[in-house]
Amino acid sequence: MKAARWHGTRDVRIDEVPEPALRSAGDVIVSVDLAMICASDLAEWRDGPHVIPTQRPHKLTGRTAPVTLGHEYVGHVLEVGSEVTRVKPGDRVCGDACIKCGRCYWCLRGEYNICEFGGAVGFHSDGAFAPLVSVPDYTLYHVPESMPDAHAAVVEPIAVALHALRRVRLQAGDSVVVVGLGMVGTSTVLMAQALGTMKIIAVETSAVRAAFARDLGIAAVLDPREGNVQRTVRDLTGGIGSDIVLDCTGRPDVLISAVDLARRGGRIGVCGIPHDASSLRSDRLVYFEREILGCLGYCYDHDAVISLLGSSSTNLDALFASPVGLTRIVSDGLERMLSDPDAPLRIPVKPSAK
Repeated sequence: MKAARWHGTRDVRIDEVPEPALRSAGDVIVSVDLAMICASDLAEWRDGPHVIPTQRPHKLTGRTAPVTLGHEYVGHVLEVGSEVTRVKPGDRVCGDACIKCGRCYWCLRGEYNICEFGGAVGFHSDGAFAPLVSVPDYTLYHVPESMPDAHAAVVEPIAVALHALRRVRLQAGDSVVVVGLGMVGTSTVLMAQALGTMKIIAVETSAVRAAFARDLGIAAVLDPREGNVQRTVRDLTGGIGSDIVLDCTGRPDVLISAVDLARRGGRIGVCGIPHDASSLRSDRLVYFEREILGCLGYCYDHDAVISLLGSSSTNLDALFASPVGLTRIVSDGLERMLSDPDAPLRIPVKPSAK
């Protein structure tokens, strides 16, 4: 079968590879119906490796590059290992990307997203940019047949947003500022709305992304190039600042300004993954008793997202481009996401398409 594999920086190739086999009694082979190109895939292609192992094999999977990308997907179970009980052939499923050891201190506490030896499907094992993918059964969640493929394939990034809101202890009546309306930022808006948050403010420079957020009916979308965001946030929150700020940009310089959008005693969730150091001043935290919390992935959040999406009437179609086949994943997928600031947040990939 053909697979889109990462070989190095700006080097994703469509390779002919063997169909995956069950590697253990707890593994499942899924026939991929639709997968999505994530910003993490883009980062690995653009200037990686960031997490893909190239020299030392991953401790759990034993893999090094080249590796098949893709960790946001929906498909149907094709084959299961002898000890699998969670799913059966024919089940429609989406994937949690986390690979865990199940034995370390954090796994035993249920915090598998920060497993000491953890990895991710599509980076530390072959992912879903192929017709078939082999994954551990514990990564799979049932998806109702009524949910569109595109919605099911983005349960994974939306779970990142829900986890972040849980990490910052979102409460009824809280005001929320979301900085950066990429997929995770937009998903944070969607999940905050689904949880009943009434005062949501977004900060974004892209007119297309800002327009989608406005269509969702949030309180305001602010362009940092067109005014003093901190002053405006204070004006919109009765002069006190936001209860919660979610920085979804992954930019160290943005984090510095995001902290000052939080009120005294406010909570800041860092959802974007920066690759450079920040010069954040700790006195901005101490003097005002602000909290900063790292928010990584998700932890048993998929079922809640599936339920919330199923009960929502929000039209998500504007999030998605037209699907591309594997042979166009670089030209019409990765390159478009890199060069076109108005590209939809997710470009779907149909691995079996000719």
